[in-house]
Amino acid sequence: MKPLAVSNDPTSTEVPRSRLPHRLAWVLACVTFPLICVGGSVTTYRAGMAVPDWPNTFGYNLFLYPLSSWLAVWDVFLEHGHRLIGATAGLVTIALVLALWRGDRRRGVCWLGALALAGVCSQGLLGGLRVTGNALFLAMVHGCTAPLVFVLITTLVALTSPAWRRPARPAVRPGAQALGTIALVAASGIYLQIVLGAQLRHPGLGTAPGWFTLWVWLHVILAGILAVVVFGLLRLTARRLRDRPMLLRRSRWLLGLFVLQVVLGAAAWITHYNWPVWFSDLFGKIEYTVVTGGRLQAVLTTAHVAVGSLNLAAAVSLVLWSKRLARASPESSFP
Repeated sequence: MKPLAVSNDPTSTEVPRSRLPHRLAWVLACVTFPLICVGGSVTTYRAGMAVPDWPNTFGYNLFLYPLSSWLAVWDVFLEHGHRLIGATAGLVTIALVLALWRGDRRRGVCWLGALALAGVCSQGLLGGLRVTGNALFLAMVHGCTAPLVFVLITTLVALTSPAWRRPARPAVRPGAQALGTIALVAASGIYLQIVLGAQLRHPGLGTAPGWFTLWVWLHVILAGILAVVVFGLLRLTARRLRDRPMLLRRSRWLLGLFVLQVVLGAAAWITHYNWPVWFSDLFGKIEYTVVTGGRLQAVLTTAHVAVGSLNLAAAVSLVLWSKRLARASPESSFP
């Protein structure tokens, strides 16, 4: 009997034996994004210590905590709900890893699935240690690594998709490679923005005001640089890869998400600190009362965090698909 051929290249286009991994990858992505949203709400409402023990909830098994108690207190609802969604993500990830190793010949993709499982488990452990040690630093690390796990999962969605497996017409090599390089710069910048945002969301009690001001200015300056990069991505795609609707569509999605992120960031700032003085001087004063812990403040801040992860996933998607098209070219230098 002829042995089954396998590939260690995770970007290989070899046809897998089953579509189940792709479906499970989509399910996992759809579970993980709400997990990020609820996790953002936990931080926004400062509900991280609403449940003081872990992995139990007030002494109960995670899945057996009474529904009436769970729904009675908002902070407990958020924290316990976050744990339940995280446990669900863990179970789906296990199913995905098993499906990959049974149904995909590309061992590189299988190992990426195993890495995703390690990432999901690590996130759960970080969250638990943050509670048991009441460690603010671990909360910040937890928030910085969550988008990386989400991007790894969305990468699995792409690599297991039928579109990835279809033969692709070679793209113009310099155009596809340039797009991939610029998209990688954009993805790196977006992740740095996420890290800077975590600094702003988790300031220590002894943090000097000067440090907060520094994080804010770095956040704003980097956003300006990223705006140029993202607009450049769309311009490059429209001019040199206009016959690749998949890349053009993703470039537009990235631009749209980036603009939304900037708008949400500005709105979150206003709901936390009111209108900037320079804005009032230039355009006139707009009356607004900051309500600490208000619903609008919480929704806008959490949405800003969640859309940041979508921006990162969109940029990485551009990197992957530009590499896919450049690799289809016989003279491509991609491995």
